[in-house]
Amino acid sequence: MSYTRHEEALNFAAHPLLWGLAKVARHRRPCWRVPGLGVVVSDARLAREILSRDTEFTKNGPGSFASVISEGLGAKALGNMDGVRHRELRDALTEVLAPERAEIIIRERRADLHAMCDSLRPGSTIDFARFTRGWAGRIAFDVIGARPAAGEEDAASQELVRRSAGLSSILGFRKPSRNAMRKAAQDRDALAAFFRDAYGQPAPPQSLIAILQEMKLDFESALGLLLIYAIGGTLTLSAALPRILALLLDSGTYQDLARQPELISQTVDEGLRFTTPLPGTVRIVKKAVVVDGIRFAASTRLIVLTCNMARDPHFFDDADRFDIGRVYNPRAGRLWYGAGAHRCAGFSLAQRELKEALSIISAQVPSLRIAGRSVTFGALLPAYRELLISSEGPVHQWQ
Repeated sequence: MSYTRHEEALNFAAHPLLWGLAKVARHRRPCWRVPGLGVVVSDARLAREILSRDTEFTKNGPGSFASVISEGLGAKALGNMDGVRHRELRDALTEVLAPERAEIIIRERRADLHAMCDSLRPGSTIDFARFTRGWAGRIAFDVIGARPAAGEEDAASQELVRRSAGLSSILGFRKPSRNAMRKAAQDRDALAAFFRDAYGQPAPPQSLIAILQEMKLDFESALGLLLIYAIGGTLTLSAALPRILALLLDSGTYQDLARQPELISQTVDEGLRFTTPLPGTVRIVKKAVVVDGIRFAASTRLIVLTCNMARDPHFFDDADRFDIGRVYNPRAGRLWYGAGAHRCAGFSLAQRELKEALSIISAQVPSLRIAGRSVTFGALLPAYRELLISSEGPVHQWQ
């Protein structure tokens, strides 16, 4: 299966050690102690328990992502918070990514998708990975409530995604080096420059900046939240959409989707399950606890492998096969978005972005092929650096 080889290449380029570890760990469920790293959790049922119990399995502690987030992004960045403070702040920001708000944002960005499809005349080629990065950046600016200078929207959107990816590089499974933290600081400062002027002006209603202004946060206090939304709002979409489109084309199921648009929702669920853009996360055991008969000692570092949770045979038959006809299993709970209090706040927007993009592209350009591709090395989220696509037939006009 060619799609399997391409996905292997993407994951290996991003996380060579982690991906090798994940493949071994699939055969050592439910968990496996790896000296010098922690306890690797692959079983979906066990992982969901861990992710749902944030009072016992915290995001903070030695070896956690939270300590690096605090150093690189600031004290208030959601991803480094637990308990009551986290819930209060997240509740205050709920309307930023509420379903009705997400629908408005996507509706305003449909024209970008139609214009991209119109450019795919037979014989022409575009870099779909680059387009997606620009589209993700535009949407992130809309969510945050900042506006690039006139005529510079695409350049600013590409830069927003590039800097967000650079800043996210410190959030790996090993402690970042001083040089990595120095580069991350440069990316943080560049991103702050995008938002600083906008923060001092009236912002669009329901935007992140508007809500933070209502909370009376000064810019430095708000910056961590702006940065984490920039990272989360751009990297998942820019990584996942090109991978799912490539999966459809490599597996020969793209034209099935073009003929059966009712499969869009299933395709998004299956695409996210199969690619699992964020392959893992970290939790720290706050105090000794027993879960499903397994005892975890206090201060144990847990590597929860999302990529293995999404291939758990308890939830997914023939889990290594990409199947857009797969019926969503409600017991799985879309674990690729996490679970519990730290479940991805932007899942509603992400679902809508992916559905909208695949719906428009498959309807407007029913015959596509991949003309070339290259992978990104060392990325937090495995992604295509370049994905060249060409139309093999007529492009349907947007009415």
